[in-house]
Amino acid sequence: MESNKFPIAGIGIVHMNHNNTFRRLTAYIICAVFLLGNLPLAGFSPPPAQAFSIGEEREVGEKLLSIIRKEFTLLDDPDLTEYVTNLGQQTLQLAGPQFFDYHFFIIDNKEFNAFAAPSGLIFFHSGLIDLCDTEGELVSVLAHEIGHAASRHIADRINKSGKLNASTTALMLAGLLLGGGSALGQAVVSGSMAGGMTANLKFSREDEEEADRLAYKWMQEEKRDPADMVNMLKKMRRVSRYHRKQVPTYLLTHPEPENRIGYIEDIILQDPQKKIQTQDEFAYQRFKYRVQALTRDTQSILPILKNKAEEPGILESDPMVFFGLSQVYLANRDYQKAEETLQKVINRFPDRPILKTDLGRIKLEAGETQKALEIFQEIKRKDPDEAYNTYYLAKALQQAGEPAQAVLIYENLVERMPTYAKLYQEIGKIRASLGNKALGHYNLALYQYYEGSNIAARYHIAEALKKLSEKDPLFPKVKDLKNKLDRVEKM
Repeated sequence: MESNKFPIAGIGIVHMNHNNTFRRLTAYIICAVFLLGNLPLAGFSPPPAQAFSIGEEREVGEKLLSIIRKEFTLLDDPDLTEYVTNLGQQTLQLAGPQFFDYHFFIIDNKEFNAFAAPSGLIFFHSGLIDLCDTEGELVSVLAHEIGHAASRHIADRINKSGKLNASTTALMLAGLLLGGGSALGQAVVSGSMAGGMTANLKFSREDEEEADRLAYKWMQEEKRDPADMVNMLKKMRRVSRYHRKQVPTYLLTHPEPENRIGYIEDIILQDPQKKIQTQDEFAYQRFKYRVQALTRDTQSILPILKNKAEEPGILESDPMVFFGLSQVYLANRDYQKAEETLQKVINRFPDRPILKTDLGRIKLEAGETQKALEIFQEIKRKDPDEAYNTYYLAKALQQAGEPAQAVLIYENLVERMPTYAKLYQEIGKIRASLGNKALGHYNLALYQYYEGSNIAARYHIAEALKKLSEKDPLFPKVKDLKNKLDRVEKM
């Protein structure tokens, strides 16, 4: 595990190493696996089931998110986050009022996995996105997971597993949901608890069918092709057969894709009222190529995309191949080729302003700050609410020596994207450089909290409190963050 770096306002960079934290965490879960897995042999039976409350579900969700942030890299990117959140919100509008505000996350991990966690947290592994050929296939998984969350299947499973504290429940869930993709998951899945108490956390056949039927209903109301659900389940079946020796993590909690294929095909046959609307795949293909450029080995993708781009007529039949190629060139810092290739896509789709933002991002990374700034400002005038462009406008202003303007934009974005860690990092650095050390430390504490580095967060909290009187309006916010950190660590 690499050392975690965190900036301290006016001081520089401090290095924190999480190896000891992970050793303690892994040791704890192994102990939990051993003790809980063997308790039944000593005559243990779980306490009587009690209702799992909304407050308890929120606590487990907070703890689980903290564990996931420590175990994995999340793709905190305003463009990707906004895309998947918008897809989720389309489904949630059909689902009706919910107990929680939903948040959607992409995990940088090649394993085929997606899961709904307590309190409205929905996660997708980049490996699952790699296998989705269409937006409808991704939505079929997303809607299925929302179906589990909206039906409170997770809370019901936790309730049936017995009344355990939030920390133990979150660790059990993390081990099951993360599977072999992490040291923590391996500790649980390979331990005796995997065949015991964690079995109660797996969704039942009834849970799966209810989530599938809800997903089908919502996709139908969105006029999406329900065949995408079947296509995705068939891919799950292929993944399962390919990994015969080790069940993919997704299928640990979502069993029997074969049965699910059967009854969904029956629903489709019996539903003469299907209204399918042709979907524009531009946004999804752009999203998928961006995820691949951020998570896969670009040197292995580059020759594949270059060969594809040389096929006759490909610019007309599959122009987004050139977008993927531009993102790989950008990741490799070949800015000239990145721009030349992207320009082909812009010429093909002149009415897609987001491509202009992509062009501005290339120019910004190439050091052409003024040209990038002009592009971002032009798009901002036409679409002031576009988060991706707004974020890079702030970065360009910051790079152009206008931090006071940049920080106001970052602070406005925080209200729309409260879990996007990098925003707090930029705000913290700028506020400190402009002379407000307390506000700088507070935002850097938020950044470290959302990055899963509690030790670093505590440092910045302590520094902020040193510089504040109890009458300062910022003081209660810093104390609230400290209390939240205390609560999560004590779970």
